[in-house]
Amino acid sequence: MHAYFTRKKPLIARELRRLLSSRSGELGRINAWGPDMVARFLSFCLKGKMIRGGLLLLGWEMHARRRGEAARGARAMPRDVLQAAAAIEILHSSLLIHDDIMDNDRLRRGDRTIFAQYEQAGRRARASDPTAFGRSMGTCVGDAGYFLACEALARLSLHGQRRASLISLISRELTYVAIAQMQDLAFAASPRIPSREDVLALYLYKTARYTFSLPLMAGALIAGAPSSEQRRLSELGERLGVIFQVRDDEMGIFGSEGQTGKPVGSDIREGKKTLLYLELLRRATGAQKRRLAALFGKPDLTTAEAKLVGKAIEELGARGTMQELTEGLAADARKIIKSLPIPDEHARILNEICSGSLRRKR
Repeated sequence: MHAYFTRKKPLIARELRRLLSSRSGELGRINAWGPDMVARFLSFCLKGKMIRGGLLLLGWEMHARRRGEAARGARAMPRDVLQAAAAIEILHSSLLIHDDIMDNDRLRRGDRTIFAQYEQAGRRARASDPTAFGRSMGTCVGDAGYFLACEALARLSLHGQRRASLISLISRELTYVAIAQMQDLAFAASPRIPSREDVLALYLYKTARYTFSLPLMAGALIAGAPSSEQRRLSELGERLGVIFQVRDDEMGIFGSEGQTGKPVGSDIREGKKTLLYLELLRRATGAQKRRLAALFGKPDLTTAEAKLVGKAIEELGARGTMQELTEGLAADARKIIKSLPIPDEHARILNEICSGSLRRKR
C-alpha cells in the first residue's frame, strides 16, 4: 500500500469511528441489534486499506483552491472532506458484505465475513436455519451501511450544487457497480465463455471506475475542480482500476491467504470468468483444455487443483499476456497524469500508485 494511504488511513478511521459510534445509542433504543450491527460493521471497516477514501482525499488535495492549506495535511483537511471519505468507505464495506453473501465467502480481511459471524451466532442461539439467519442478517447490515453513508453525504455542508452533484455522482457509479455485479454472477452461472470485451467492460464498471475514478472525481468535485479535469481523472481511474483488477485476479491464484485475506483459488471455485481464465482457455487445447475448464466452478476444488490451474497459466503464457496488458495501461495512465494541472508532488504520488499497482501483492 502506498505511503500516502498509510498516512491518511488514521484520519479516515477516526472519522469512521465518529460517524458510526455516534449512532450506537440511537439504534440501541430500537433494539439490541443496533449496537451489535454498529460494532461489527465498524470493526469490518477498520480492517480495510481505505484506498477509496484515501483517493478521495488525494483528489481533493490536488484541486484544493488554497494549495498551501491542502499541503499542510491533517490540520487543514476539512471535516466535509473526511466525512465524504468515510462515507465512501462505508459504501465499500456494504458492497463487500453483500458480495461475500453472493459468493458464499466466509473469510474477508483475515477474519470471518459478516454473514458468517451471524451464522455462527445463529448456531449458538440454536436458530432453526443458521445459514439462512446469517445471510439475512448480513444483508440487513449491508443495507444499513448504505443508508448510513447516504445520511453522512446528505449532511455535508458543501457550497451551491456541489453536494447534490456529489451524491448524484456516487449514486450513478454505484448503480453501475450493481449492474456489473449482475453480469459477473451471470458469467459464473453460465457455461458460455464471454468475449474479452465483455470481461473488460465488467472490470471497468464493477471495479475500475468505482475504485479509482469515483473517489478521485469526488474529491476533485468537492474542491471545485472543473468538469474537464474530473473527466481526465475518470480516464486515469479506468486505467488504474483495470490494472488493479488484473493483479487482483493473479493474486487470487498465485497469492497466499495471508496476502489476499481470502481462500486461495476462490475465483476458480466460483467459476469467475476473468481475463486470465479467457487467456488460459484460449491457449489450452484438447484434453488439457477440457480438464482445466472443468475445474472452474468446481465447489470442492482442492488446493492441488488450484495449483494445477496456476501452473498452466504460467506455462501457457497467459500470465505474461496479462503483464503486457497492464504495462500498456500503465503507460497510458502516466500520459494522463502528465497532462493533469496538478502540483508535482501529487503527480509523483499518482505515478507511484500506478507503479505500485503493477506489482501489488495484497
